[in-house]
Amino acid sequence: DVMFAYPGDPGKLALRGVSITIRPGQLVVVVGANGSGKSTLIKLLTRIYDPISGAILLDGERLSSYRQHTLHQATAVLSQGHHLFPLSMGENIGLGCVERMHDERAVHAAAQAGGATSGNNLLGKEGEALRKRLDALDKPVEVSGGETQRIVAARTFMRFNSGKVRAVLVDEPSSALDPEGELALFDNLRAEREGKTMIFVTHRFGHLTKYADLIICMKEGQIVEHGVLNELVDLDGEYKKLYDIQASAFVTT
Repeated sequence: DVMFAYPGDPGKLALRGVSITIRPGQLVVVVGANGSGKSTLIKLLTRIYDPISGAILLDGERLSSYRQHTLHQATAVLSQGHHLFPLSMGENIGLGCVERMHDERAVHAAAQAGGATSGNNLLGKEGEALRKRLDALDKPVEVSGGETQRIVAARTFMRFNSGKVRAVLVDEPSSALDPEGELALFDNLRAEREGKTMIFVTHRFGHLTKYADLIICMKEGQIVEHGVLNELVDLDGEYKKLYDIQASAFVTT
């Protein structure tokens, strides 16, 4: 049973009695209202923080017993925090797999998978943004939130070229994307799932949950329901409530 409180607010538990088994190769979707603990769970799985009690086990061993470098090599994280470096667009993507940073074919394939080659104004004349620093283009551009998210997503796809990634953790990476762009991103991520465990945190979960091997529904720092889509809908509980709220947004009268 994992318990966790943020250092700045030790009296308030962000996770309470969390216990779940995720099997290798599963596609997992974590859902819940704001503040339910979804992103906190990802932070513990990536060891940004450690539990204050309880333990997270990986292959039967405590996660804290693994070297950080080993975990980093085996994990790809696509999160809400987006950052571009003062480099070319191609180099920003290539950072996902430094060994192949200058492999133009690999970089371009990653850019396409992340949506960074469509629907934005960054490529410019003959794709100059892939080669030139973004702040030194012949025609200066402002990088929008959606464009930033696409480049960061492309960096994650580039990371798959290392051949070492075994776990992919996706935490609300598409807040600035339209539904069509988000759908394409998630479909492209799912296409890469062979040999990988994938854990998604997203508010717009309707498309993903039908593919999920496991849905985890959280509320107030606890896992209140878990199972597959039909099971949780039939429970008519917290997940069904969230599902109905989301579905109602697409119903016109």
